[in-house]
Amino acid sequence: MSFFVQKVSHCHARFIRASKRPSGRHMIHKTREHAFRPLNKSGMTILFVAISLFLSVPSYSSPVPSSQPIEITAAKSLEWNRKAKTYVAREKVIATQGSIQLQSDILVAHYNDNNGMTDISTIEVDGHVIIKSPPYTATGDKAVYDVKTGNVVMTGKDLKVITDADIMTAEDKIEFFGSENKLTATGKATVTRSIDGIISADALNAWFVKDAVTGKMTVSSITAKGHVIVKTAKETATGDSGVYDVPAQKAVLTGKVKIFQGKNWLEGTRADVDMTTGISRLSGEGNLETEGRVKGVFYPTPQKTKEQK
Repeated sequence: MSFFVQKVSHCHARFIRASKRPSGRHMIHKTREHAFRPLNKSGMTILFVAISLFLSVPSYSSPVPSSQPIEITAAKSLEWNRKAKTYVAREKVIATQGSIQLQSDILVAHYNDNNGMTDISTIEVDGHVIIKSPPYTATGDKAVYDVKTGNVVMTGKDLKVITDADIMTAEDKIEFFGSENKLTATGKATVTRSIDGIISADALNAWFVKDAVTGKMTVSSITAKGHVIVKTAKETATGDSGVYDVPAQKAVLTGKVKIFQGKNWLEGTRADVDMTTGISRLSGEGNLETEGRVKGVFYPTPQKTKEQK
């Protein structure tokens, strides 16, 4: 069984492999700029300590500097294709860089040959994909990780992102933008919040900020566009677009807005919903004879008959 470790320093990689022929002799491969050589027990221990120190960084959902090392391990194999400039890892693959960890069945790392040194640009993962980058854990079928920017695009079935307080799902794709601390879900996107309800739309954006007290990354705001629906325990609001202030627990919906409370409903062009107080305010803009008027329809409670009393 062969053991593979990728050690990256300032985006330049050196691969070291310890393997044996059937006869038990160590196997040595050399190229002009890359070397595969056996490690003794002491040397391998030192290498693991160095890698562990490099990977001991704070866990934030911020862009990962490209100078941080990447470690790739696999249960079956790691193939180096010099012509295609790829490394392919198979079976129970784990790739780690800083606070980001990717797990999958297959991994393909694309690199540029920078004066004989390996400069990895993108990593593609396929099959049972799990991405961990505090404060979220994401799952899907496929993902592409841009090493330079820290951005990730995830596609496939059962797309999901889980944080301490939220679950985000989508049908088309989920994108991670490291430099903006932002998640984007596209295609029947939904955010289920454990505290105050469900938000769904054609596309959702969630921004994260660092909590000054706990030091954890938390959701600060969510924007929604297209067929927006906000559901709480007592009412449902719909609109064309919306902005949700998470700490204040206040949402603003615009466009063709409606609020439903049982059979009763209200409509206008803007709704301000306070999920803490339970107060919703409708307003209208534009032509007062058409969309500018605010409207409400209220159904009286049916009176019980003598037989029902």
